[in-house]
Amino acid sequence: MSAPVIWINGPFGVGKTHTAAHLQERVEGSFLFDPEELGFTLQHLTPGSSGDFQRHPLWVPFVLDALEHAATVAHGAVMVPMTVTDLARHAALLGGLRDRGLGVHHFTLLAPPDVIHSRLRRRAQGRQSWAGRQVEARLSDLKHPAFATHLNTGELRISQVAQIIAARAELTLAPEKRDPLRWFRVTTRRFIR
Repeated sequence: MSAPVIWINGPFGVGKTHTAAHLQERVEGSFLFDPEELGFTLQHLTPGSSGDFQRHPLWVPFVLDALEHAATVAHGAVMVPMTVTDLARHAALLGGLRDRGLGVHHFTLLAPPDVIHSRLRRRAQGRQSWAGRQVEARLSDLKHPAFATHLNTGELRISQVAQIIAARAELTLAPEKRDPLRWFRVTTRRFIR
């Protein structure tokens, strides 16, 4: 039996990766799978590839294959923090996972634009950064019913968002560990290997 896939969608800066990391820490045997890493790899390995890696013709098939494998070998849920706002791509990804017999729970984290901009500033990305310029458009796209389940995270802490997701996906959470450096580790994880 395959592990469930917990896809956490939302605009850049809303807290997807932090929520996924929090869940991964508290759900026994779970695994954090970041499709962005596959996108960057495809850009580095494919001549002439630049721009939005989600448009690369191999990205969706690679994500599906890699996630199927991860769900098959994981001993707990597979957490997937990834912004996907294109309806066709979203349908291809989630439908493709379900067609492969995987249980998928999809959550879209939303928050008011000023809250997201505040969160981006904490990452040294202001309104004029690439992520900052995307906020309003991505929020608008993600309000579409196809991106449900929607969770408004504006007034919630990461642990509260994780509890809601865990309850809806029927995941058992271990007690929370207090780690004052977790935010730093999650933020810098792709730069420190």
